[in-house]
Amino acid sequence: MEHLLHVYRDAAELEAFIATHGLARRRGLVQVFTAAAEPQQVRPVLERLQALRGFAVIGASTAGAIAGERVHDEGIVLSVSIFEHTQIETRYLPQAEAADGERLGAELAARGVRLLLAFGNILHENPEAFLEGLARTAPDLVVAGGIAADTVLFRGSFVIHGNDVHSRGVVLAALSGERLRLRTESLLNFTPAGKPMRLTRSHGEYVHEIDGKPVLDVYRHYLGEEVLQQIPLSLAAFPLIARQRGLDVARLPVGLSEDGALRFGGTLRPEQPVRFGVGDIFTLLERAHATAQQLSRSVPAEAVYVFSCLGRRLYLGEHTPLELAPLAALAPAAGFFTYGEFFHLPGDNRLLNMTCTLVVLAETDTIRPRPISLPRHLPEPNLTLRALARLSDVTSQELSHSLTFLEQYRYALDQSAIVSRTDLQGRITYVNALFERVSGYRAEELIGHTHRLLHHPDMPRAVYEEIWRTLEDKQIWRGIIQNRSKEGRTYYLKATIIPLFDENGDTVEYIGIAEDITEIIVSQQLLEQQRTDRLTGLPNRNQLIEDLERGHCRLLALADIAAFKSINDYYGFEAGDRLIIELAVRLQQRLQPLGIRIYRNYGAGFAFIPPDGLALPAFEAELLAAGRALRSLPMPGMDGEEVDIDLYFGIAMGDDHLLALADAALHKAKESGVRDRILVFNAQDQSYLNNRFWINEVKAALAESRILCHFQPIVPVRATQAVPKYEALVRLHDRNGQILSPGAFLDIIKPTAHYGRLTRRVFDLALEAARRTGSQISVNLSAIDLADGETYAYLLDRLKKHEGEQIIFEITESEAIKDFARVRAFAEDIRRHGAQLAADDFGSGYSNLATLIELSPDYLKLDGSLVTKVVQEEKVRRVVAAAVHFAHETSMQVVAEFVSTPEIAQALERLGVDYLQGYAVGKPIPLP
Repeated sequence: MEHLLHVYRDAAELEAFIATHGLARRRGLVQVFTAAAEPQQVRPVLERLQALRGFAVIGASTAGAIAGERVHDEGIVLSVSIFEHTQIETRYLPQAEAADGERLGAELAARGVRLLLAFGNILHENPEAFLEGLARTAPDLVVAGGIAADTVLFRGSFVIHGNDVHSRGVVLAALSGERLRLRTESLLNFTPAGKPMRLTRSHGEYVHEIDGKPVLDVYRHYLGEEVLQQIPLSLAAFPLIARQRGLDVARLPVGLSEDGALRFGGTLRPEQPVRFGVGDIFTLLERAHATAQQLSRSVPAEAVYVFSCLGRRLYLGEHTPLELAPLAALAPAAGFFTYGEFFHLPGDNRLLNMTCTLVVLAETDTIRPRPISLPRHLPEPNLTLRALARLSDVTSQELSHSLTFLEQYRYALDQSAIVSRTDLQGRITYVNALFERVSGYRAEELIGHTHRLLHHPDMPRAVYEEIWRTLEDKQIWRGIIQNRSKEGRTYYLKATIIPLFDENGDTVEYIGIAEDITEIIVSQQLLEQQRTDRLTGLPNRNQLIEDLERGHCRLLALADIAAFKSINDYYGFEAGDRLIIELAVRLQQRLQPLGIRIYRNYGAGFAFIPPDGLALPAFEAELLAAGRALRSLPMPGMDGEEVDIDLYFGIAMGDDHLLALADAALHKAKESGVRDRILVFNAQDQSYLNNRFWINEVKAALAESRILCHFQPIVPVRATQAVPKYEALVRLHDRNGQILSPGAFLDIIKPTAHYGRLTRRVFDLALEAARRTGSQISVNLSAIDLADGETYAYLLDRLKKHEGEQIIFEITESEAIKDFARVRAFAEDIRRHGAQLAADDFGSGYSNLATLIELSPDYLKLDGSLVTKVVQEEKVRRVVAAAVHFAHETSMQVVAEFVSTPEIAQALERLGVDYLQGYAVGKPIPLP
């Protein structure tokens, strides 16, 4: 490869150059860089170059053409690259959008293109989208070049493709070849200085506002009026530095729009942080020298293409050749000053400003180190500027660090607190978004007004007076404020109002930080309502329960009006309510002075908790005295008519279950008609309390359909049975969702009327399951059921309506013996309807075989006391064998219960048992 430079002056010199180097016989790439403002000035050169058939031609107008270390502001510089192993293809794209870049990138990547030189126009279109499109489909393709310029006129630039000149679009030269070696570098070396700023209004390459202020005002504020005298030229030394994808990128103003926006040589994103860039000429030149030295030692160099920014040239001024000299010492160098440089990073292409970019090319792997010496006439390092730039940078970083934390604190505060600021007259100057959301007002509706706009009429004026007194004393005020929103909704704030001071200690404004506690206040109000009886104003049962749980009460009394239903029936409910109110007033008048707390329990009931120190006898005496005093009470609203009031009392004494014990004592007093004394229950009465609980629980379960059945399978030993058999086992579904077996409650309710209701419910469930599944269901009965005429008649009536072939009644052998006549009559009655009989628990006690023969049950069920021992004990096996033989001889089938293991099942099968029942063959389950 060979790189030749020619500065065009006239046609004769060009002809001599072509002839001297034999260009007519060679091939390569010619780059035409012209400082001429008019395209016609370059056309004669282009026409002559077209005769060189082996060369492709591209070019651009410039803000200075580079040939070696010299910059030419007049004439034309030709960069002639002669290649031996590299293929070149050029093309012109009239438009360069992202999609164009993606299509081209895919094509070039498929062909193995190594380098794409691109010259574009930013005065008409921004090529950044095109560059990004290229990177998406050709991430490894090196892109270099820049944007055509027009010698600082900013009026019109052009690009060159072959013999054509275009004022729009992009020209491209694609270089490919396995021998082509490339290295790219980018030199910026401008230091970000000053505080970080944000682009608060921008689009594309246009910036209207920075930090909420007009962009020119920001430049004027920080850099002075003189930098605005000749825009954009006067701003060239002060680029904006933005951090983009890990790289500091400078953006240089290239124009001013009619609406006052600055146009930059590349895109700046809205809200993007930026800082002003400050450069030091000595640092820029020193960096160029160091870069050239490093490249000389590490890469082969036969040509250097330089694309540098106009802003950098303006900043360097007369020192510009000193930056180009070390680059030109690497290899023959040519290029131009641009309005923006293209630079490639892995997987990314960038449009840069204020940089000097270079591409080092070769078709060899041989590295030839060259001496790269510093120019002799370097300017002195500007140590003051460097120090000031560092001071500015460090100070701004520290300030930025503090501001970052303050911003995070503000963000965190805004997310969780309602914030407002007011001036010394109380006028609102700021509210955050949460303030707007809670109050219902927009910020513009609030700013300039006082908080009086939000005052609630129920908020005492004295509170506002206290707030102002506190703030005027330079103190912090804390408290709860009741406000009214724009929609009229009441809301409550837990507020802190803080005065802020200047350096002299004078108050300059107030800041309010508040938390919306409306839900808490409303919940407290609702809770208060839930704890207060609306009729009497007394604490209610909820409050009573809370006080019992929270306090250390050892005594509790309950009272109820005897026959209060009769009073309601005779006088009406309204009169009954007035009587309860009057009774509450009288009880308070008599007992509250003694420290006795009074509660409305429910209905016509009241509760009393004595104060500490009031012993049980004294407590009883006071309650009885109150009861006697209220026996004759004027009926409110009935012209003085009196009504007789009798109170039942019950007292609980102890540390636990006071309410349940007192309720049990009161219930016992009402059952026994005790009114002249007070029944006292304590921990020793827990069994009574437990019985009452289960009686009430079963009663409620029956009423609420929480009685259900699980069904345990009765499995035949020999698989000849056509109809499945189950035993219905009662269960109670308690209020906590648990399923309870009958052991907890069955014996307790047997003396009550609920037992018969329970039996009838289980029988209905069994009938329903039998009908639904086609199974035969066994139902347990006791002597109590058979003695209950209502239950007896109910069972027979249901059997008559629904047939009884699917029902087996199980009656224990012992109960059959005790009331044989009734059991035999029942057996005859059910058999008329097709039902069968089973003698349950055979072998649990004394077995009367004669009775069994006379009763003649269909099934004999062996008791678990025999079944569980049948494997271990020979005597038991003999008894079971005899029972099986006896049953079969008298036409009974044998069922063994409590079969808990496979071994027991196998032993019973060998002994001739007909059916097995137990967990080894099936657990009780609901039937589908």
